[in-house]
Amino acid sequence: MFKRAQSDGAALPRKRPRSSTVSSTGSNRAPARITGDVVSIGKNDWITFVRDKKLLVDKTDLLLHVMKDDSSDIIFRSRRFGKTMALKMIRDFLNVAGTDKELAERKLTFEEMNVHKVDPTFIKKHCGKYPVIYLSLKGVRPITLDDFQDSMARAMSAVTDELYHVISDTSKTELNDIRDRLNQMKRKMYDNLNASIAIPEELVKYLSKYHNAKCIVLVDEFDAPVISAPEGIREEVKHYMRKLLSPLAKDNDNVRKFIMAGIDPVNLNTFGSG
Repeated sequence: MFKRAQSDGAALPRKRPRSSTVSSTGSNRAPARITGDVVSIGKNDWITFVRDKKLLVDKTDLLLHVMKDDSSDIIFRSRRFGKTMALKMIRDFLNVAGTDKELAERKLTFEEMNVHKVDPTFIKKHCGKYPVIYLSLKGVRPITLDDFQDSMARAMSAVTDELYHVISDTSKTELNDIRDRLNQMKRKMYDNLNASIAIPEELVKYLSKYHNAKCIVLVDEFDAPVISAPEGIREEVKHYMRKLLSPLAKDNDNVRKFIMAGIDPVNLNTFGSG
């Protein structure tokens, strides 16, 4: 069952004193804290925003909601509301990828944020503990089925390329095997749309085993392909998206948390069965 989550705030288009606070609703939430003093528009990389002191609303207590159970969550908000920023914040917090130094620096960054004030033990429990798959579909806006196939192939290639450094121990035969399988699937994607369907599930299965931890799966703009698809191909696009994402969202023993972000609640029906 999907549950709706609150979205992280986007960077604000005006300057405020660093560490000021604004009111926040909800008894379990800390006051919204505004960090940074440099305005940045059109960027959405969370960790870079914080480290470069860009103006940002600190909504890191969203992480407490995300990790309180194993249910699938969906974030619905209008465009430019900060959904991508929220997903990247979740990715940066939970992701096991990185050197020991990088992980330590990430933990220090989050220790300065609201999440640490609300629950001082939370960072130790969860920060840098999970393999994360981040799939962005914002560039998948098909006009034809061939266009859809090419766009999905590029989106999937971005996921596998990003994860190569996670499976970087070339001395192990098993790791070479998974690399070979992913490369084969990537090559087939451009000739056969259905070849890309198996990639996310293959990745979560392997990464969960490799890290001995369940995966976090984040899908940004999950409804972009359906919203953009012309009426003549929309049902085929819906069918593909259901086959791609449903196995990750429903009863997957290798997935700890599955979160999608989109703008149109109606398109949740795309994943109602299958």
